[in-house]
Amino acid sequence: MPACASRSSARLALAAALAWATAAAPARANDPAPAPPGLREAVAGALVRPQGPRFAAYRWPREPEIVALYYGADWCAPCHAFVPELRAVHDALRAAGADTEVVYVSLDASEREMHRYMARQAMPWPAIDHRRVERMPGLRALGGMAPPNLVLLDRDGTVLASGWAGRRYEGLAPVLRAWVERAGAQAVPPP
Repeated sequence: MPACASRSSARLALAAALAWATAAAPARANDPAPAPPGLREAVAGALVRPQGPRFAAYRWPREPEIVALYYGADWCAPCHAFVPELRAVHDALRAAGADTEVVYVSLDASEREMHRYMARQAMPWPAIDHRRVERMPGLRALGGMAPPNLVLLDRDGTVLASGWAGRRYEGLAPVLRAWVERAGAQAVPPP
């Protein structure tokens, strides 16, 4: 495929993702806040991927500019409904060349339940090792009051957007929109 056709396809996918995110909810942005110190490093050091019936340690070849922390669980019906939307936006951003990745943060009671949920949803992204989530209070605090939640972190550890603003649930559409706007702006150079 010619480079211009590939770039055009990427722009169309990104435009579709932005149109979906913009139509899904009215604009409302969270004020950026710092994540706990060292959280990005802690996340990078705790990554796993399913490998057969177990998990294997995973390292990014290069740490992404924007990390989208997805908080969910197998027992959460809204989480199951959200993953296809999350995957569509993730895939569109990656196809457009965005330097971003999702990291799953499991709120399941066991590693087995986490593995089952990731397999059922065919999650293509890494996760935080289930055994380490409880020892990462800063990570858990960002998750909000209940799943699902999505939290965007930039390379400096600044929270760019979250579905929770304190005890108030803002929803996931504004976070998806912020993700598409920020990561998409880096991804596709102007014509």
